[in-house]
Amino acid sequence: MKIIILHGLYMHGLVMQPLSQRLTKLGYTTQVLSYNSVAIDAGKVFRAIDAALDCKQTNILVGHSLGGLMIKHYLASRQPSAQQISHVLAIGSPLQGASIVAKIQQLGLGALLGNSARYGLQAHEDKWRFPQKLGSIAGTVPIGMRRLLMGNEPLSDGTVTVEETKIDGMTDHIETRTTHTSMIYNDYIARQIDHFIRSDTFNPDL
Repeated sequence: MKIIILHGLYMHGLVMQPLSQRLTKLGYTTQVLSYNSVAIDAGKVFRAIDAALDCKQTNILVGHSLGGLMIKHYLASRQPSAQQISHVLAIGSPLQGASIVAKIQQLGLGALLGNSARYGLQAHEDKWRFPQKLGSIAGTVPIGMRRLLMGNEPLSDGTVTVEETKIDGMTDHIETRTTHTSMIYNDYIARQIDHFIRSDTFNPDL
């Protein structure tokens, strides 16, 4: 199986290499894609995913934060079959938008987001309507900008709340004691991704 990995806002593909390497050790072929997260060219991102897909084996898409939202847009655009792409893993992705984005905009700092808010970061109602199995992972250590701007409630990873990582129609959801950024460097996350791909469920006891 091949896993294609997308990073989040203000990041570069290099930050996803540790996760990529962990998944490689678990037996997967992996490829990390980079894109400009504040000047998003959706067509370019989608073509990069198209090119990365392996037609000879099943593919899995993994996205951290905004990367998970870009995957959701990709699926809506391309409508791939479950045979081509079987699973999607969203790591700390606000699948129906992030309330911190509205706060940033209220503070007059929306320009810092570039055009990323147009790609699902603003609050919106949605359901998972795709044939791919969706596993969503939420962090619960509230250290980050959200704590500074909005306090400790509700439970969050410091950027995205646990509730914001949930969406009707998802296959499974799990919480882990990590911050928004540290989760991509956590071996536990790689093991949960592997378990979800193999069984369509997470395993809290890993």
